[in-house]
Amino acid sequence: MVAAALLAGGCAGGEEDRSVGTDMVDLPYSAEGEKKKKMPVVTFDTTDVHLGKILQGDVRSFTYNFTNTGEAPLIISSASASCGCTVAKKYPKGKIMPGEGGAVEVEYDSQSKWGEQVSVISLTVNAVPNRVELALRANVIAPERP
Repeated sequence: MVAAALLAGGCAGGEEDRSVGTDMVDLPYSAEGEKKKKMPVVTFDTTDVHLGKILQGDVRSFTYNFTNTGEAPLIISSASASCGCTVAKKYPKGKIMPGEGGAVEVEYDSQSKWGEQVSVISLTVNAVPNRVELALRANVIAPERP
């Protein structure tokens, strides 16, 4: 199933083929702990964002920018959030070459929330570690009830 998900992507309009094959699924270290291949490294400008005070019901968006600072193509195979109030709206599909950047666009809906909130967006990547967590924080102000 993972291989099928990694095969998604492709080239369009004569561009470089960035489709993902099983050659991208490999262990970076030998059983003895020796590094045996070049690896991608995902480096975010920030992984923890505080939206400040927002009114209950407000929808806010934020973009987490990153760069592949490693020596091999980076792949983000999935993005999921810790609750239904937050959605990873858009992230790059296919290979992100060394030195290239990208963005993960996230939307937070504060409906039915109040007080200090923390939502975590988890990315599965082909780097070590293979999971990156992005935090989105907000202080949701609920209207006073009569």
